Amino acid sequence: MAGKKLNIPKQAVDWDVGPNYQIIKQIGSGSYGMVCEGRHVPTGEKVAIKQMTKIFDDLIDCKRLLREVAILKYLNHPNVVKLREILLPKDLNHFNELYIVMEHAQSDLKKLVKSPVNLEEDHIQLIVYNTICGLKYIHSANILHRDLKPANILLNEDCEVKICDFGLARSVTEETKEAGNMEDEFDEPIHVKQPEPPKPAGGKPKLARSKGGLQAKTELTGHVVTRWYRAPELILLEREYTKAIDVWSLGCVIAELCGMLRENAPTFMDRSPLFPGNSCFPLSPDHKTKNRRAGFPSSNSDQLNVIFEVIGTPTAEDISFITDDKALLYLNSFGEREKKSLQMIYPHSNRNLIDLMEQMILFNPRRRISCIEALRNPYFDDIRDQNKEIDAEVPADFEFEHIENITAQQLREFFIQEIMRYH
Repeated sequence: MAGKKLNIPKQAVDWDVGPNYQIIKQIGSGSYGMVCEGRHVPTGEKVAIKQMTKIFDDLIDCKRLLREVAILKYLNHPNVVKLREILLPKDLNHFNELYIVMEHAQSDLKKLVKSPVNLEEDHIQLIVYNTICGLKYIHSANILHRDLKPANILLNEDCEVKICDFGLARSVTEETKEAGNMEDEFDEPIHVKQPEPPKPAGGKPKLARSKGGLQAKTELTGHVVTRWYRAPELILLEREYTKAIDVWSLGCVIAELCGMLRENAPTFMDRSPLFPGNSCFPLSPDHKTKNRRAGFPSSNSDQLNVIFEVIGTPTAEDISFITDDKALLYLNSFGEREKKSLQMIYPHSNRNLIDLMEQMILFNPRRRISCIEALRNPYFDDIRDQNKEIDAEVPADFEFEHIENITAQQLREFFIQEIMRYH
């Protein structure tokens, strides 16, 4: 199947999107529906159309979907995916399904990492810079993404980045953090072969286009952020977490970009996530092992164990923010290990980029670098653009977040408000 285009049977994408849009193919799926590539008929422009299904079946899920729509409408930055339109349902009083139209991108980092494409250092520099600019803007709006991973970083061939999928995001202030109803997606990567990237004649480096395929149906667990990109404080179920969880995730993503340098990994089969754990304290243990750590099922591939193999075991000061007794017991059961330099893992990567990653993947979130500080790294000196390093005008604050015991009817009314902004 490598190199061939996957055609979706017409009956698999039977959407009523009206005369202005044409469905081309499925490009992804998640816990709340499907994403298809489409075409805006009047202009011929490519778009991404996301289906939201069973909206009012569960009030918690309903509020999450409303939050995603509200956040997408609020954010306005070149490195954040834009919501173009919410299609008008035929019956505003009884709809249970919505289609949202977003800007289209050629690929995402997950597909790129799983392809034979190699990156040059200037590709990586631009991708990392654009992603940090987008995340800095999101954080300036007091929004935590909470699910930053390669699949949620869209990419065009000019290395322009669009952070997407705000289904698990939260609008919070630093003083009132919340764990919320934590939920997460796991999906197996699709291996997609791609041509080598074209050599640029000048200007921005160009990437080869990705040909996306079908994506597996997701499996829900009890954590925010896919396991490999999950910050230690989330693994240990700390309820008071900050924007630093997204910074940890970004550090893990940057490491995978480093693996796309041919000098660091000769083929795409040699690439690996920085922390490829197979189990996680305490909600998704590896049941195949009989080993136990501090009374909990454990294995060598436990996520924290894999993390400590790289960053070393935390000091007493580093774990001072942990409040859960069981989590502390679990942490203290690990034998002491020394930190490894990421330069040993990615020997051909830029030294400044290595320094930046090492400041992002610190165990203690209070010591982790912020996006603002990250942009001051000398690695970006020759490409900084003040037009991208902007902040949101005001922090996001949505009325429905302040209503206790919100009803289905109230949620429907808020949805209708969002829909009618486009009609």
